[in-house]
Amino acid sequence: MEDRCRVLAAAVETLDDVFYVYDADGRLAYWNARLNELFGRTDSELSGSDPTEFFVADDRPAIEAAIEEVFESGQTTVEARAETTEGVVTFELSGRLLTGDDGTVQGFSGVGRDITDRREREWHLQRQNERLTEFADLLAHDLRTPLAVTSGHLELAAQELSPEHIDAARDGLGRLEAIIDDMRTATREGALATDEQAVDIADVATTAWTHVETGSAVLEPPPSILVEADPKRLLRLFENIFVNAITHGLGGGERASDKEHERGTTNITVRIVPTTDGFAVEDDGRGIDPDEREWVFEPGASQAADGTGFGLYIVRTIAEAHGWTVRATAGDHGGARFEFDIDADTAC
Repeated sequence: MEDRCRVLAAAVETLDDVFYVYDADGRLAYWNARLNELFGRTDSELSGSDPTEFFVADDRPAIEAAIEEVFESGQTTVEARAETTEGVVTFELSGRLLTGDDGTVQGFSGVGRDITDRREREWHLQRQNERLTEFADLLAHDLRTPLAVTSGHLELAAQELSPEHIDAARDGLGRLEAIIDDMRTATREGALATDEQAVDIADVATTAWTHVETGSAVLEPPPSILVEADPKRLLRLFENIFVNAITHGLGGGERASDKEHERGTTNITVRIVPTTDGFAVEDDGRGIDPDEREWVFEPGASQAADGTGFGLYIVRTIAEAHGWTVRATAGDHGGARFEFDIDADTAC
């Protein structure tokens, strides 16, 4: 038994995280050397310490609440900052109640993990998202004013110029409006997904299909696939990928001709299938040229006469906002296939 205890104690000392045990009175009773290193204190100075004294004043109320929670519910998790020998560190602190064989409370143990770098990356990413959104809003505002003036002059000019030229100019202005809207969508959807919850892809995809002009295309009843996602952004993802499939000849990059419509050869079936790493959306259309499978996700990547080229770019930004990846491949039925790989932490 003594050998086993020595092995366990040695293992605890190898941790990069802080390990601690507090007694039933909430006083520090056992810890590993990492705590000594971070706070430059000896064993005698640490023994009997109160948990709150390690952390900055603003975070001490959260520590006190966490201590109450671990004694009441048996476990807790809290984040708090501390001034250490390595600078200010943000810790993720866990706590689990310790009880004897007779149920007597003996204290609690836990681990303090340094998450400073992670929180800093998230903060910088959030700031980048905010700046990008501000830029898109400013650009959209500055563009809409001259567009409105141009539209007004165009209506006046319609009384004197050829209707054919006027219609062409109106189409151009309409396309500019569409590009502005898609650009704003791309910047907003690319921000971190903040409203993640358990959702069924089958429900979201079925709803998205009703929002799209599908013509004679068919969506096979999707299987139930549960994921952690932002429902509104996931809905936009499916809307865009369905529109791309139908409008661009299922990702082929060219619009179907009138003759193809007359022959009915543009009737397509879209399927959602579960995969080992997430799910895929595939069709039985013309597919995507292998040389263009990366290019189709770039902003402005469209060969359709009236396309903005932001559709699949928005799909990718939404996927990445959830921590997912998406890639275009060949479908099992000869068409296009978009595979979404979901991190293990986000799958239900």
